[in-house]
Amino acid sequence: MIKPSCDALKRYGSVVGYTQHGLLVDVSVKEACQQCAQGRGCGMGILARQQRQRIEVTSSHPAPLLGERYPLGSQVTLSLERSDITLLALLIYALPLVMALLLAGCLAAINVVEWAVPASFFATLLIGVLGLKYLLSGRTERFRPRLVS
Repeated sequence: MIKPSCDALKRYGSVVGYTQHGLLVDVSVKEACQQCAQGRGCGMGILARQQRQRIEVTSSHPAPLLGERYPLGSQVTLSLERSDITLLALLIYALPLVMALLLAGCLAAINVVEWAVPASFFATLLIGVLGLKYLLSGRTERFRPRLVS
């Protein structure tokens, strides 16, 4: 198990199944919390519209021992570093937007055809999103929650 740092976001869930590599954990917003269910509070209420939110979490324990260590229905704690969330947000939102703004601004400064500026903006956004999807494929393990307890 990994010990979370003080800079980690924690989330609690219950074990609902097992996979080849770890546990299947349900982290759905509980209906008992009215503030979260209405979309106010800790920020997780936004997910309340989904019926179930299940996450596959890898474990350092061997697969045959997972049932003993984490029985179905048991509560577990998941952790994700704040710096990883910030990096992911910058990569997905800020990088394509900044690149699109820079290219559109450069084209506007050199007085190209009017339609080229908005076309280049949206084309750069699209290329940035597709490029990130390709570059991050298979490398998303860094941004997955870790099992803490």
